[in-house]
Amino acid sequence: MRRSNLLARQGRRPSGLLGHIIGRIMARETHAANLVALERLDLAPTDDVLEVGFGHGRTLTAAAQVVTAGRLAGIDPSEVMLQIARQRNAASLRGGRLELNLGVSEHLPWPAASFDKAFAVHTIYFWPQPARDLAEIHRVLRPGGRLVLGYRPSEDPGFARDFPAEIYSIHSVAEIERLVAEAGFSGVETCSKALGHSLMAWTLAQKS
Repeated sequence: MRRSNLLARQGRRPSGLLGHIIGRIMARETHAANLVALERLDLAPTDDVLEVGFGHGRTLTAAAQVVTAGRLAGIDPSEVMLQIARQRNAASLRGGRLELNLGVSEHLPWPAASFDKAFAVHTIYFWPQPARDLAEIHRVLRPGGRLVLGYRPSEDPGFARDFPAEIYSIHSVAEIERLVAEAGFSGVETCSKALGHSLMAWTLAQKS
């Protein structure tokens, strides 16, 4: 069923009471795709990990079960999602294991070479200039660092049909792989599989 522009804008940046409702729905709907992203990251206990577009924060909660001696961080443009994620991850925040920031991925507030792993799921649709965001992620990763992007590609015919193009920029797997390689990543590879009625893709790359 086609999403209205109102709901699509809420998917991009949840706000207000409706944003709180959308955030909790997203926590359920995106859970399986986020877990695959974590599997592809191959997390280690000492990793420093960044999530771009942490949303509801449930994925950082899962990552914290593995990353017990490293550092977790996230950035998201939605004040509502920041509130939800802070509530969900209150213990990790109090313990200094997690840092959550309000902001956008084209201006990441960390020095170069701050992280071993970075991931973003269902966020690349909302980047007006994805090359700029990918360059920022490349900057904050350490040499050998791993990036995983999770997204519904244009190869899924239902995606373009159900989501308005003026809000969602939908890319093919080949386009995503090209953008990632042009940002300076190597070893770019993608796996795809159906989750429910949707086709999901996860593109993996390394910082050389």
